[in-house]
Amino acid sequence: MPLDPHRLLVLRAVRRAGGVLPAARALHLTPSGVSQHLSKLEAEAGVPLVDRTRRGGGRTLSLTPAGRALADQAEHLATAMSSAERELDRFKEHRGGTVRVGGFAAALDRLVAPAVLSLSLTDPGIDPRIFELAEKDGLHLLATGELDLLLSERPGPIDLTRPSGVRESDLMYDPFRIVVPQAWPVEDPAGLLARPWIVGSQHPTRRALEGVAVAHGITLDARHIGYNSTTMLALVSAGLGAAIIPALTLAPQLPGSVRVHTGPPDVGSRTLTLLHAAETDPPSVERFAQELRTQAFAVDQAPHVE
Repeated sequence: MPLDPHRLLVLRAVRRAGGVLPAARALHLTPSGVSQHLSKLEAEAGVPLVDRTRRGGGRTLSLTPAGRALADQAEHLATAMSSAERELDRFKEHRGGTVRVGGFAAALDRLVAPAVLSLSLTDPGIDPRIFELAEKDGLHLLATGELDLLLSERPGPIDLTRPSGVRESDLMYDPFRIVVPQAWPVEDPAGLLARPWIVGSQHPTRRALEGVAVAHGITLDARHIGYNSTTMLALVSAGLGAAIIPALTLAPQLPGSVRVHTGPPDVGSRTLTLLHAAETDPPSVERFAQELRTQAFAVDQAPHVE
């Protein structure tokens, strides 16, 4: 049976303290807890470790030759564990530092801001610098080393080429949603597509919508142009048309004047990605990236607006 390293350390403490009671005080355990650890260690070893012929009368607890041999090994184990803890502390000390993160508004709002808040509690040595910027500008800053991480999407606004040396990892799947004025009737895809639309210039949602319209043989009435999802949602709320908005952007509670169209057509999705400036991230950047993955998982598991 394998020996439990924690019980070996209990044996070491008993020998150093000279008995069960002082060892219990040193280990913050009950005396019965220490005795149980010793009994289980003896069962694992298969030989007596405590000399029970010399117990009582105020004598110091004695170990058998096997017990002393294991206690000697436990000294080596304690040294190795102490060295491991010091090495881990050294690594933690280097997890601090400035981390420069860029991205578009929805990603900063739903992923980066919560990550910053969480890291302020768990890793106060990390100094985040956040930049809201267009994809083209973000890729330039990433290539010149002025950003460490960039939140992006695939397909992108205009599918810009990634700079050489940049790594890309997926964060989460983000479905597109059709939103319409609440007063509009429920219609089949052809009827819905024939209505006025609010579209984003150069946005992947526009390309998705145009593809669906072509598939149904309909000329899209792209009557209004919105730069960001907040503007587009406000125009839908005003009754000016329908729009496609990524689920990440939709608030948990939509305005009463807007509803999500739950039927066909399927207008696709995007994948949020994280671009890394270096082949290997320094500890502080890797920690920030890890927290972004945690936040993305939390958003992905939350109920979606339907």
